[in-house]
Amino acid sequence: MDIVESSGLRAGPADAAPAAGSTSESLARALRGPVKRRTAPRLKVFFLRQFRLCGEVSLAAKRTGVPLSTVYRWRQRDKRFRERWDAIHLQRRDIIEDRLMAIVREGELRTVYYKGLEVGWRRTFTHLASIRVLDYFDRRMGEKMSHDVSRSKTAEPAKKAAGSDA
Repeated sequence: MDIVESSGLRAGPADAAPAAGSTSESLARALRGPVKRRTAPRLKVFFLRQFRLCGEVSLAAKRTGVPLSTVYRWRQRDKRFRERWDAIHLQRRDIIEDRLMAIVREGELRTVYYKGLEVGWRRTFTHLASIRVLDYFDRRMGEKMSHDVSRSKTAEPAKKAAGSDA
């Protein structure tokens, strides 16, 4: 057997011709295309996709590899990102409402065990959890939507103008 030593140096531009055995490697490299950089717009799109899939902000941020504070900063600064976020949030709420209504209407199937063995199924109708979740969503939407117009800075000049006419 011959022992072949190789230096750790890469081939330069003159030696760029691929060897006969590495055509599949060069083809795979060509099909991959250029390396995609992790830019903020790409990360925003990836985050929104993950958010649509899982419905949880912290989990989507973790899957994206972006800190949660960065995601909320994007939401605060970027109007278009905020609109997409809100649209996804409303879609997720509709999905949850539909699932909860199906549980209320059809009940949940639970397995019945007797002496450690599965012996049958029981359909249970529990509506309290559904009501609590919907109440939670309503409170969250109320917090976001509550905006006292009388305390906003733009409403004050209108009050003064209306007061001066009388």
